[in-house]
Amino acid sequence: MALKKGQRNYFWFHRLLYSVRFKITLVSVVVVGFALFGASQVLLTTLRSQLQSSVISQTKTQEAAVVSLLSSGSVSNPLPLPRSEIAVQVIDSHNNVVASTSGIVGQSSAVTSFASPKTAVSFVPVPKWMSVGDADEFNRRAVMVTSTVGAPSGMNLSVTNAQSDLTLSLSPTSSDSQSTQSSGGGATPKIVTKTYHSVFKVMALESMSTVDQSAHTVVNVISIAFPLLLVIVALLVIMLTSRTLKPVERINREVASITGSNLHNRISVPPSMDEISELAVTMNQMLERLDNSAERSKRFVADASHELRSPLSAIQAELEVGILHPEATDWHRTATDALEESRRMQRIVEDLLMLARADSGKVLVHTLLPVDLDDLVLGEAARLRVSGLVAVDTRAVSGGRVTGDPHYLLRVVRNLSNNAARHARSKVTFALHNAGGLVQLEVSDDGKGVPEELREKIFERFARLDEARSRDDGGSGLGLSIVRTIVEAHGGTVEVTGKPDGSGGARFVVRIPTLT
Repeated sequence: MALKKGQRNYFWFHRLLYSVRFKITLVSVVVVGFALFGASQVLLTTLRSQLQSSVISQTKTQEAAVVSLLSSGSVSNPLPLPRSEIAVQVIDSHNNVVASTSGIVGQSSAVTSFASPKTAVSFVPVPKWMSVGDADEFNRRAVMVTSTVGAPSGMNLSVTNAQSDLTLSLSPTSSDSQSTQSSGGGATPKIVTKTYHSVFKVMALESMSTVDQSAHTVVNVISIAFPLLLVIVALLVIMLTSRTLKPVERINREVASITGSNLHNRISVPPSMDEISELAVTMNQMLERLDNSAERSKRFVADASHELRSPLSAIQAELEVGILHPEATDWHRTATDALEESRRMQRIVEDLLMLARADSGKVLVHTLLPVDLDDLVLGEAARLRVSGLVAVDTRAVSGGRVTGDPHYLLRVVRNLSNNAARHARSKVTFALHNAGGLVQLEVSDDGKGVPEELREKIFERFARLDEARSRDDGGSGLGLSIVRTIVEAHGGTVEVTGKPDGSGGARFVVRIPTLT
């Protein structure tokens, strides 16, 4: 049935969504994405921490330099610091600014009270009136390092303030005194020195704009590289999986082309020596088994048809002769022959049905009873003696009890004894004894024996070593196959060997677990 365009698109999408290639790519992208995200977070955190530590270290250094100046008892205003990007204020206990760096001279205190902040290092918003660093979008917060100088009762601090357009002199003067020093241009500079008695706090501030801008740059780089890397990973995974699955697709096409008529075809094995090549080898082994099974089935059907045709042809011939020549026909004999052929056909059909049940996996043995196997053997030996065809030796028969179906076990003994009598020249020997938890039955004859290369073939269905032998004398060719089927259903084994003494003839050995 032809699919519409929408249906084709749906099935195509459904197949893509559930394909191995898509699943592997999705998992790979998700795993790599989580790994890259975690790595980027670690990188960003580490970078921010290192830059922040560097800024704090620089600020502490400048703050420590001012504390050292205060400890000497006199400073100049503005404070003579080489780092212009760091703003420093010195305030007294009343939160009045007594000295600061040149960029913020005349500005009010950066804190609301002398008691704040509580910690030596803190992060505060950059005051709007304070020019700290470059004025940009990242200049929003600053690190503040504070220290308190002076005993609880206070200390004297002389602050020298240079007036505008005058040259600053760092020479100490007395409180509230004024001194002048030539500026080199002929003008008379004026210097004002004032002494404070208080506890002082030094506050150093540096903008975190460098840290924030660097972090922002890294985030931008990551935001571009992150999806690009994921796309590259997805493409690489698709290429790799496509290359890996190409042999699988070829195997799929080759398997799809194999039908019942070309089971002899085999799948090409990739030279990669990996799981895919193992899959191809396994599938070839499966095809080999299927091919052999199909061949056996064909031979079985052909042989079964031939076996069933023989009695049918015999019955048909007897009846046709009787109808054409009724005056010369012995109808009693004709009926007897037809009855015998029909019984033979019935036995073949029953044997085939039993083998078919065994092949289908159905339980063959339903009745499990204690069975004295020696009684069955001695009974069959007596039957052969009555026939008078061969001599029978039962001196090696001892007791042996197993668990199984008496009817099927009797059939095993009968098939083996009939087979031995058919091939023996003059003698059939029975032996039965217990051996290591098994009951071992041996049926031997003094015939030609079975060549070693054919000892497994004789257990196949319709197998005959002498194809020229009469089917009436040779049986249907199912007897030994039935023996093996019944023995294996009882948990035992059967094999054919030569005689231990090296004399001619065949020796069939059946081993069945003893009664527990």
